[in-house]
Amino acid sequence: MSEQLSYAGYPGWMPAGTDAPEDGVVGQVFVTHRRALVGLAMRILGCPCRAEDVVQDAYIKLCDARSPCPVRHPASYVMQVVRNLALDGYRRQQIENRVFTVEEEAIDMPDRGASPEAQVTARQMIGGMLDRLKTLPERTRTVFEMYYFQDCTQREIAQSLGVSTTLVNFMMQDARQALTPWISGTDDEAV
Repeated sequence: MSEQLSYAGYPGWMPAGTDAPEDGVVGQVFVTHRRALVGLAMRILGCPCRAEDVVQDAYIKLCDARSPCPVRHPASYVMQVVRNLALDGYRRQQIENRVFTVEEEAIDMPDRGASPEAQVTARQMIGGMLDRLKTLPERTRTVFEMYYFQDCTQREIAQSLGVSTTLVNFMMQDARQALTPWISGTDDEAV
């Protein structure tokens, strides 16, 4: 029997000039060179767990592959596949670190808006705005509430109240003008 190498019977894993395939060469390469494969991946990735994953991914990838080209040195080929997968994993890890580090840093930053003083101030502002809204004419208040709280368009408000969109626009301006001094803190009644 001539010594031939194949990958799970696929002719692409036979060296050039051979006739009969021999099953299990890839499996043998992975068993024989496992430490070297994991070591190679670990040097690139820096993590033994991820290195193991890369070696397993390479095995699965090669088991599913059907290469039309003959492979003369299966061990070198397997090493190159593991190296390439490890490099891909390293690049992906670098991108993820850049993207997700910003989010993680934001998590560690104190939430300045969540202080008790800020919460009290916000509640006072909202309460004051609602009190100020109550002083507006009924129709102006209704326009303001429909626009900002019910997300209605000015056209929908105009149809609902039976007025023109121009009048709705003027009522919106009146409501904003009434609330602006209070929100900006220039009103004597503001917080």
